[in-house]
Amino acid sequence: MAAPLLDRIHPLPNNTYLVETAAGSVLVNCPPETLKYLLAEGLAVPQIIIIPPDMPVGQQLGSAGFVRQGINYASVEFVLYANFFGRDRHRTRIITPTANQSARIRQILEETINGPEDPAEYADYPWLQRECAAVGHFPPLGRVPQVNDLAEIASLEMSGGDLGSGVKIRLDDDTFIFSENGEDVATVSATITGMPAPLTLAPPRPLLRQEITLQFIGGSDGFDPKGVTTCFLAYLGATIQTQATLFDTAAYLRMRLGNLGISANQISEVVLSHLHEDHLAGLPELLLMGNHRVRLLTSDIVYRSLLRVLSAMLAVPEIEAAALFDYYPLNPGNPLTLDGRRFEAIYAIHSIPTIAVRANTLCYSGDMRYDEQWFADLKAQGVLSNERYQELIHFAEDTSILVQDVGGGTIHTTLTPEVIRSLTAKSQRLVLAHTSKHLLPTDQPDLTANVEFAKHGDVIAMGEVVPDTSGQNAEQVETLSACPLFARLSVSERLRLAEEATVTSWDNSQIIVNDGDPYDGRTFIVHSGLVEVWTTGKDVRIVGRGNSLGERGALTGGSRSGTLIARGPVQLLGLSAEVFRPVAESLRLMEAFSRADWLSAHPNFAQLPWATLLDLALDFQPRQLQSGDRLFEFGEIGYECYLLVSGKIGVLDNNGKTLDELTEPGELFGGRAALFGQPRNAAALAVAPTEIWAFPYPALQRLQMVYPNILLHLRVVEGARQRGATGG
Repeated sequence: MAAPLLDRIHPLPNNTYLVETAAGSVLVNCPPETLKYLLAEGLAVPQIIIIPPDMPVGQQLGSAGFVRQGINYASVEFVLYANFFGRDRHRTRIITPTANQSARIRQILEETINGPEDPAEYADYPWLQRECAAVGHFPPLGRVPQVNDLAEIASLEMSGGDLGSGVKIRLDDDTFIFSENGEDVATVSATITGMPAPLTLAPPRPLLRQEITLQFIGGSDGFDPKGVTTCFLAYLGATIQTQATLFDTAAYLRMRLGNLGISANQISEVVLSHLHEDHLAGLPELLLMGNHRVRLLTSDIVYRSLLRVLSAMLAVPEIEAAALFDYYPLNPGNPLTLDGRRFEAIYAIHSIPTIAVRANTLCYSGDMRYDEQWFADLKAQGVLSNERYQELIHFAEDTSILVQDVGGGTIHTTLTPEVIRSLTAKSQRLVLAHTSKHLLPTDQPDLTANVEFAKHGDVIAMGEVVPDTSGQNAEQVETLSACPLFARLSVSERLRLAEEATVTSWDNSQIIVNDGDPYDGRTFIVHSGLVEVWTTGKDVRIVGRGNSLGERGALTGGSRSGTLIARGPVQLLGLSAEVFRPVAESLRLMEAFSRADWLSAHPNFAQLPWATLLDLALDFQPRQLQSGDRLFEFGEIGYECYLLVSGKIGVLDNNGKTLDELTEPGELFGGRAALFGQPRNAAALAVAPTEIWAFPYPALQRLQMVYPNILLHLRVVEGARQRGATGG
């Protein structure tokens, strides 16, 4: 007799499950760092992974394809590595619900494991593809491993659910059903719920600014369950800055930034070295959920590859992926200056295209395999030209701090006395990252005097201390500026509000407010740390710096509608009723109150914080239309998009023929012209008494800067409508 349904299922954090079957363990869902959770619990790495169904484009903000609210639930790369390189070349079977998903998984893995395949992608750097092949060469195979070596990719749609040994998987509505010999033995929901969280958060430490100040979110590798992958913030310059350059993007980045008391608004730009998952995993979350438009610096080759990865991950055209951020090319030989910071790059030597970057006198190697004797061997073999050899060995010279990724093996730097000696000769200070093995030669102390390993939470600085002339309430102003609602205020109004705000501190697990408590008039903005938000007994989100809480009660009174709990040490800015009231009047928040509540009742917007809905509602302009009223005409220039609240809108072609009728409250329409800069390709009129909310062009521009997830939603909805020739 088969075991009961629940006995087969081992729940893991982050909507992840192991299902025990006669064909072996099956992993259901694979968000970032799943391998770390498996290793932390002492579980064998499964050889079968099933990926959840796609989130339909436009159904949930910040979600599309494999991604749910910025988190990619098909982050399979490191599970594949663990099985192939750690278990004598075992292949991992990846099962997707549809054939389209299988093709997209393959596209992602081809880019991240092998890099661009087409030689034309390398343009002026044809030698780079040869270098990557030399680094990635795997002696047991006699060549570079390919996706088919590491993975077998199949779909339920194409009969991929037969695992052998009598085990089959099928998808019924939103449930995966496992059967053995025709009998159902386990069921797992395919719906992703809750807020995922990492195993490890970097502890906040004092940040005394010097001319170069590095704050490490992580300094380890993708196999270390106790560490965070290499990712750090760099504050560069002789003046106090509230903004920093982020180098690479660790998973669960918003939560990790929030625990350090940093909001996404404080990131001036992101430098992306390459597309391996341990360097890329946090980027979708930052792009879609960061309340801040990203300036991305990388090379053209990496950028084009990134667009293909994001397109496959989100199930959107590459043009929509490109619209999520601002790209600043950082190609070898073409330095880039941004806000007084000078960036230079070369291609590092790694298994896929990777850049090493200098920013002022800081150098970051990316995953470069650095070994001068090996470089000489490659030159002798004709893989490296002499010019390329010289570029590699001299790039980091005369720097103040060199952050060097290490880790050993065939594709990362192996620490030997010779390598340490050559690296320390280039820079005043050597910081070793990308490894959990903190081992240096003990018999040669002269080599290690200026060498240290990066650990999550480390603050490493050099140079003169930078005097803080930003004013007594600078940090409070920065917190207010990070909150989209309060960022609407003028600088002088924010300065005044910072003076009137009170800072309160809360210990880990301390309840800040309770659901149902009488409202005491206070509104909060998270100043540092993380706050759990609970509604109706469920943990609905975790928020960090710049998130505001309590506006609804401040506007209406009554009782609290949620519970707030400190997750670690927390500081909040508190605004009393007397302080908040004039702000609410200045921003005309009461006028937007009912619109925010209306938005919260609709699935497309329901998962957004109420403060975000209130901020959006401020930009909507209600209009009442009578039957027959024309909203816009064919061919005219459009400067607005619209949300249908009630009634019916007819969409007409140039001859007045009805193409479509919009009747679903909450449906967005008419934004194609404004979003894509094209004349309207249809006309629209009210077919019945109708209420619409107009969203003007300046508000659309603000979405681009503040809410990229909503911008993506609008663009894909309008893009689909355009392809169906039924939109305006």
